[in-house]
Amino acid sequence: MADAAGNYKQAFVEFLVRTDALKFGDFTLKSGRKCPYFLNAGQFYMGSSFDELTRYYAQALHNSVEDFDVIFGPAYKGIPLCAGTATALYRDFKVDVGYSYNRKEAKDHGEGGMLVGAPITSESKVVIVDDVMTAGTALRESLDFLKKAGSPTIAGVLIAVDRMEKGMGEKSAVQEVQDEFGIEVHSVVTLDDIIDVLYGKPVGGKVYIDDEQMRVIKDYRDQYGV
Repeated sequence: MADAAGNYKQAFVEFLVRTDALKFGDFTLKSGRKCPYFLNAGQFYMGSSFDELTRYYAQALHNSVEDFDVIFGPAYKGIPLCAGTATALYRDFKVDVGYSYNRKEAKDHGEGGMLVGAPITSESKVVIVDDVMTAGTALRESLDFLKKAGSPTIAGVLIAVDRMEKGMGEKSAVQEVQDEFGIEVHSVVTLDDIIDVLYGKPVGGKVYIDDEQMRVIKDYRDQYGV
């Protein structure tokens, strides 16, 4: 993995294709859009790949957000992400912050409630971590949950890939969130970064984006891109 002085974005893109987490083909997204690429965060199920994934998150977070004390991960994909990123942030940068996540169903025994992990209050400064943002629906749910949990300051949002495509309107989902809530959304890489690294260039002896694949991506971006 490249450090802050190196090109960690290029290393992250190469990591995504090496682990088969970033795929190219014909995929139907949750939004119903037919997309020529797909990021499967569920692919990081081995300790080695998950460790590397969260180190990239920690690197991007360390580079982009200065003041925060809790990393929040929305159930379910965000649960391991918040814990792993907090661990990597301490190991690699000696930044010690809490992590917490929500339950899908309230617990009526033990400590109860919907929040697990670090307490969240009006004094907390929270970064939300997730894999991707398409329409921003999951983030809005997280913001609503956090407001009820303690109304913290939202210090930022970090996702793995900014797809750079329209959300619910003509702006990107990232732009919509930034405009509506005044929250900065950061990503480890953007779709432009992915194209820069992979278009016409072999990674591990394979060219993942050739001229034909680039044409398909361009057609998709003409329809949904911003």
